[in-house]
Amino acid sequence: MTFRRALLLGLTTLLIASLGIAACSDSTSGGTPTSGVAPSAGSAPLWAAPGTAALTATQGAALQSALDSWIAQDKLIGATAAVVTPQGVWSGATGVDGAGTRLQPEAAMAIMSVTKSFTAAEVMLLATRGLVNLDAPLTDYVQAPFDTKGATVRQALAMRTGFPDYATAPYVKTIAADLAKDWTPAQMLATLPKDSVRQGTLGGTPYYNSLNYVLLGELIAKVTGQSYAQALRVDLLDPAGLHRTWVQTAETPTGPLTVGKNTPAADTVDPAGPYLPSRSAASFTGAGGGMAGDAADLARWAYLLFGGQVIDSASVKQMVADPQEEPNVGPYALGTMVGDDEGTPTYGHAGGGRDWPYTSITLVWAGAQPVCVAVITPQPADFGSQIYELVMQLHTAASAN
Repeated sequence: MTFRRALLLGLTTLLIASLGIAACSDSTSGGTPTSGVAPSAGSAPLWAAPGTAALTATQGAALQSALDSWIAQDKLIGATAAVVTPQGVWSGATGVDGAGTRLQPEAAMAIMSVTKSFTAAEVMLLATRGLVNLDAPLTDYVQAPFDTKGATVRQALAMRTGFPDYATAPYVKTIAADLAKDWTPAQMLATLPKDSVRQGTLGGTPYYNSLNYVLLGELIAKVTGQSYAQALRVDLLDPAGLHRTWVQTAETPTGPLTVGKNTPAADTVDPAGPYLPSRSAASFTGAGGGMAGDAADLARWAYLLFGGQVIDSASVKQMVADPQEEPNVGPYALGTMVGDDEGTPTYGHAGGGRDWPYTSITLVWAGAQPVCVAVITPQPADFGSQIYELVMQLHTAASAN
């Protein structure tokens, strides 16, 4: 499976259904990111810590030019992007958000289903602590009334449970009905139609279904004795130096905020904030898609995660191993979209797409000189025609000497 087919064909049809819930008291964190993060005990990082200097002026100019070209060609209304390499970092912005406000590099946006990479990493971390058995039934930890076949935690991470599908259109309208509503997991799960059809078979072909991540978020809260948001903050976000990443609605993004652009299907954006795209959308999609952040944090996260600098490298290797072809998103492993770019493995995740007010992607080229690129746009977007080539151009500019 080539990188082009995995992203260009698979992500073109991506409908990132983002379900779950984050709950705890409102809080934020501040500070300056560190240059690297110590990996879990007994693990060696897979590559060097991210550089702290800016990329060269030539690289920065090429990166900004590539980003600006997307607005000049009317491919996007606006976007932020960031690059992280061992040599240094870069971030930039271009265009406007859904309200016409000019974007800044540190603009906060909903990262949608890139949230799943955080959820998956936390589950893997808990497994290394002996709190979770990846091959035990998910129902050993949480209730799942629609799971009658004993799907395992690992199968939930890999989207191979055969859980019933929750189509995008109905729940987008449910979210839009009351933008101020703060959903609990039980309330969200109660909206699942009683006649929902199971997607695939247990252990068979993966089917992208965020019900898996709803339950994984609940698992995290159950085994840690904390909320999902508290667990991620303590275990992942603060250790990784991510101070412009928030687990909504337990945490509130800080400015500059953005307004996403509504889709034709439903108005899920609350332009008055403070949650992105709205309290209802963020809480309904929590553990599968409710987080927010800026592009620099998103690129830093993926670089550190897949470099074995946030969780144990052995766990990272499990996250990217044995990807199975998912009909819409391409090869999928454990919370990870996997590709290949002319022999160089690529790892990451995407979120949003044509049915959501924000679209995001973070992708790591895991070669001898690792490069991570993140792009977020405050609008519904098609990955194939609007995002893929931009990511590739940014990678080319960042890799140039």
